[in-house]
Amino acid sequence: MTSLTRRNWVPPLAVCVLVGLLAQIPALRQGLFYMVDDSAAQFLPMWRRIGEQLLNGTLPLLDVDSWAGGNLAGEALFGLWNPVNLFDYVLVTRFDDLATAATVVKTQFLVIAALGVYLLIREYGGAKWAAFSLAVALPFSGFILYFQAGTWAGGLMTFAWVPFMWWSARRAARRAGHPIWAFVFGGLCVTAGNPYGVLVILVVYIGLYVEFRQWRVVLIGLSVAAIAPLVFLPLVGAASVGGRNGMQFFNNGELAPGVTDLLTLSVPSQLPSIKGFDPGSIRLRVPATYFAWFAVPVLAWLDWGVLRRRRRELTAVFVVTGTYLVFCLAPSHLWMFRWPLRNIENLYLGLAVLLGVLMTAGLRTDHFRRRVLITAGALLGGTYLAVASWPKISARHLLALALVALLTTLLIMAVRRGNSRWQALVLTVGTAVVLVLQTTWAPLNTSVTTAYPTPPVHRSSYMGTVAQVAVVGDATGPPARGVLFGNGYAAAGVPSLMAYTGIDYSKFTKALCQDHRGTCHEGYDKLFAPVQDNLSIADLARVQTVVVERRLVDDPKPRPGWRVLSRDNDVTVLRREGPIEFPFGRISALTAGVTVDKDTMDGARSEQVRFRRGQGPAQVTFARLAWPGYRAEVNGRKVPVREDQAGFLVVDLPEGVDSGELKLGWTPPGFVAGIVCALLGLALAVALGWPRAKRPRSPGALLRRRRESPHRTEPGRDHQVVAG
Repeated sequence: MTSLTRRNWVPPLAVCVLVGLLAQIPALRQGLFYMVDDSAAQFLPMWRRIGEQLLNGTLPLLDVDSWAGGNLAGEALFGLWNPVNLFDYVLVTRFDDLATAATVVKTQFLVIAALGVYLLIREYGGAKWAAFSLAVALPFSGFILYFQAGTWAGGLMTFAWVPFMWWSARRAARRAGHPIWAFVFGGLCVTAGNPYGVLVILVVYIGLYVEFRQWRVVLIGLSVAAIAPLVFLPLVGAASVGGRNGMQFFNNGELAPGVTDLLTLSVPSQLPSIKGFDPGSIRLRVPATYFAWFAVPVLAWLDWGVLRRRRRELTAVFVVTGTYLVFCLAPSHLWMFRWPLRNIENLYLGLAVLLGVLMTAGLRTDHFRRRVLITAGALLGGTYLAVASWPKISARHLLALALVALLTTLLIMAVRRGNSRWQALVLTVGTAVVLVLQTTWAPLNTSVTTAYPTPPVHRSSYMGTVAQVAVVGDATGPPARGVLFGNGYAAAGVPSLMAYTGIDYSKFTKALCQDHRGTCHEGYDKLFAPVQDNLSIADLARVQTVVVERRLVDDPKPRPGWRVLSRDNDVTVLRREGPIEFPFGRISALTAGVTVDKDTMDGARSEQVRFRRGQGPAQVTFARLAWPGYRAEVNGRKVPVREDQAGFLVVDLPEGVDSGELKLGWTPPGFVAGIVCALLGLALAVALGWPRAKRPRSPGALLRRRRESPHRTEPGRDHQVVAG
C-alpha cells in the first residue's frame, strides 16, 4: 500500500468512523431518538415483517395480513427493489429491540450520506480537509438528524444516495467514470421509493446538462429515469382506491420555512417559526433549519472570486442550490410533494459543495479588522433573529452565540497558522460540541409526535386476525396496555386490520372509521355493522380476536358468535366462538347455492378455488382488499373482479358454469412495463460506456479534449490554502 493510496482512503474512512460514532450521541441521550413518529408506527415494524418474509423466501409485494397497509409495492417507500434496503430488513429481524435496530440502520445511512458528501466535494475540486469537515457536518444538520433520521426513515434512505448519484453522474458526464455507476447509484436513489429522490435526480441532471451541454448527459439521465416506472407505477395504479388520488395545490403553512428561518442556519439554538402539525402550532421544537455552525461565520473570510473564476464547472451546483432554495419557499402542498421543509437537505447539499470549493481556495486574512466586524455583525444578526423568534429561550441563544464566537476565533487562529489539519479539527470538534448541545436541549423530535412505541405483543397473545378499537394516547393519557398502533401488529407477526399506510384504501378505512392512530368512538359498532347482506366487516375480514380499549367502549356487548375472553383495567378482549372456514385460503362469503370443495393459497398473491354452484347469480367474496392488479379466471376464462361497499374483493361466477376452478392472482399495476423499462435503462447505460471501453482514445485525442474542455481543474486536487 503506497503512501499516496493511504492519503486517498484514510480521510473518507475517517469520515465514516467519526460519523458512525457521533450518530450514537442522540441515542445515548435518548434511547428512542431514532424510533419516534413514522419510524415507530410505520417503518421499523414493517421492516421486521418484510425481513421475516424475505427469510422465508418471499418478496412481499403484497401482504394481505396487513390489510390497508399491505400493498407494499404500491406503497413504494419501503424500497422493495433496493438491495441495501432488503439487506437491512433482514438485519432488523436479528434484533428483539426495534429501537436498537433503528439506531443501527440509521447510523449506516448517515455514514453513507457522509461518504457521498465527501466524494462529491472532492469531485468539484474540494480539498480533503474541507470535504472532511463538511461531510461530517451535513448528516447532523437539523432536518436530516431530527426529521429524516429521527422520524421519516424513508427520506434518509433516499437522501443517503443523492450525493453518490450526483458524484457518479458528473464523473460519467466528463468521461471519468463509467455510466453504469451513474445507473447503479441513481437506481439506489430511485428504488429507495421516495418521490423526492426522483425530483432531485431530475434537477441534478438538468444542472449537468446546462454545465456540459451534451446529449450524453440526457441519455445517462434517461437510463436512470427508466427505473422509476418499476417503483412508482404501482403507486399510481393504487391511486384510484387510495386516499391520495387528486391534485393538491394549497398552502396552509405546514412545514413551510420562510426566508428568515433560512438566515439562521448557523444558530444552533434556533427553533424556527414554522407551523407544525399540532393545532395552534407556531414553531418547531427542534433546530430544523440548522446547517453547520461555521457556514455563516466563514462567509466574510472567503475568496468569492473563486465562484466567478470557476462558474462554468460549478454550473450544476448553482442550478441545484438555486432550484432547491425556490422549492424550500414553495406552498405547503404541491401534488405529491408536501411540506417544503423536506427540500432543505438538498439545498444544504448544494451549499456544502459551494462551501467546500470556497474553503479550499483558502480563508483570507487580509483586511482583518473589517472581516472580524462583518463576522461579528452576522453572528449578532442571527442571534437577534433567534431571540426575536422565541425570547423565552434567550439564555440558550446567548450560550449558542458565545460557543460559535469561540469556535470562530479558534478557526481563524488555525487559518493564520496556515495548517489545514487544525482547521479541520476545529470545524469537526465544533460540529460534535453543537451536536451534544442540541441533543441536550431537544432529545427527541416532539414537533411531529408525542406518542412512543408500545412493545410488540407475543405472537401467541392473540389468535387469528385482530381487530382493534382504540385510540393513540393524547393529552388525556398514554396508550392503553395491550394495544398496538400503526404497523405494531405486523412486527409482532399478528394479522391485524390496524395498519399505517401512506396510500390507504379509502372505502375500507372509512367503513371502519380507522387510521394508524386508532378508531373513532363508533369503531366497535362499525366493525359489526352489516356490510354485505347480514355479514359485517368482522365476518368478511375473518376476524377472530377483537381488542377494545375501555376508554372508548367500557363494556362492549359480545355479538352473536362472540364471547369475552378477558378484561382488565385497559382493554376487553373478545374471541370468535366458532372456527374460520377455509383455513388454507381467504374466502369469507359465498352466495346461496355455491359450494367450495377446496380453497388454497400459493403465497399472498394467488389463490385457487374448486367450486360447485346451483341456479341464479353466484359470487365469491375474499378476505382481501380489491387493490388494482387483481385478475381472475374460471376454467381458464378471464372474469371480472370488483369491490363491495367496504372494499372487499368480489368475483362473480359466470352464468352457465356449474363447477370448475377459480384462479385468483395479483400483480402490481405496471409490473411488466416497469421491469422492461429498468432493463432498457440498464442496456442504455452499458451502451453509453461501450465505445469508451472498446475504443480507448489516442493520446492526441485525449490532449485535444483536455485543451478544449472548460473543466480545467482536476477534481480531487488540494488547492493551496491562503492564510493571509
